[in-house]
Amino acid sequence: LRECLRSIASETGLARDAYEVVVVDNASDDGSVAMLREEFPAVKVIANRENTGFARGNNQALALCRGRYLVLLNPDTIVREHALDRMVEYLDAHPRVGALGCRLLNTDGSFQRWTGGAMPTLWNAACHFLFIGRLLPTALAGPGLFLARDFRHDRDVDWVSGACMAVRRAALGEEIFDPAYFMYGEDVELCGRLRRAGLRVVYTPSVSIVHHQGSSIRQQSGPVLLSGLKGLRAHFAARHGRVSLWLYDAIVAYGFLLRWFAFTVLAALRPGRGDAARAASSRQYLLQVFRIMAGE
Repeated sequence: LRECLRSIASETGLARDAYEVVVVDNASDDGSVAMLREEFPAVKVIANRENTGFARGNNQALALCRGRYLVLLNPDTIVREHALDRMVEYLDAHPRVGALGCRLLNTDGSFQRWTGGAMPTLWNAACHFLFIGRLLPTALAGPGLFLARDFRHDRDVDWVSGACMAVRRAALGEEIFDPAYFMYGEDVELCGRLRRAGLRVVYTPSVSIVHHQGSSIRQQSGPVLLSGLKGLRAHFAARHGRVSLWLYDAIVAYGFLLRWFAFTVLAALRPGRGDAARAASSRQYLLQVFRIMAGE
């Protein structure tokens, strides 16, 4: 969080009174609130006594925001090369864009596929979870659940990640996200709502943000992992029947089963390379899928 806020200050060319920063702390126990008040007195802080979730936390911040654009930004991100200025310029130049997502990079500079993607279908779920998409040409695989590759040009997508998303304030009502979502899936729901209102959702690779993916989620366990799997599933369930939903769950479960088996074998063949942790993670996700299928 400290490095994120420092990067905003150093990489934002706007005058300091031309933008505002709001941080919602969801009952952290690592001294973040004290650090914010001591080191970043200009930042508006909402300190919750319990973890209200990603969607509700952002909705709380909306009440304090006065700008014509909102940039939703995870605390495990680093702004680079005036990224926020450029997102504002893009929205100024494209009035029909309701939400803008940018290129998310891992800590090592590699591309994160979950920057954006398409609404879930049985086909793109199978392509992702069962690795079918890696075997087929892009034209046959179709729009992926997540971006298939590091595209070089702007493209309209179904959704962009809430880890870094610029939203047109006038396109929102009294809330940013549907509070029914605790964490994960709320960004997909928002983008779908904007598209139904006739606005575009765009991914641009011309802007990059470093996203230390997993820095926050590693602190979470069962309930948050369960919420993560329920996110895209909820959007699939809203548009398909019971049989299709059962097939979707089976595809996801089999995908994590394959990963668990593969990483367990690799851990035995090449110990010390992180495969054991990946196997444990895949097993944990598989158990969460079974919980979802059981009705939790």
